[in-house]
Amino acid sequence: MIRVYRHINDISLNGREYLIDEDDETLLFSSKDKAFEFLTENGIEVNNEEDLEDYGIFLDREVSDEV
Repeated sequence: MIRVYRHINDISLNGREYLIDEDDETLLFSSKDKAFEFLTENGIEVNNEEDLEDYGIFLDREVSDEV
């Protein structure tokens, strides 16, 4: 699963702010394309990770807790 984040105040030493849903749960995407689609639908035109970095946005590949 993939999470979308930015650094607080655009400073990488600060923590990360993740996209959340209406229940304050972190949004999880099954692929980069799904994340890009969501962002584009919400006003951020992106086609790849380099485009994301222009906005100060990054992808985090979440590691599953399952073994």
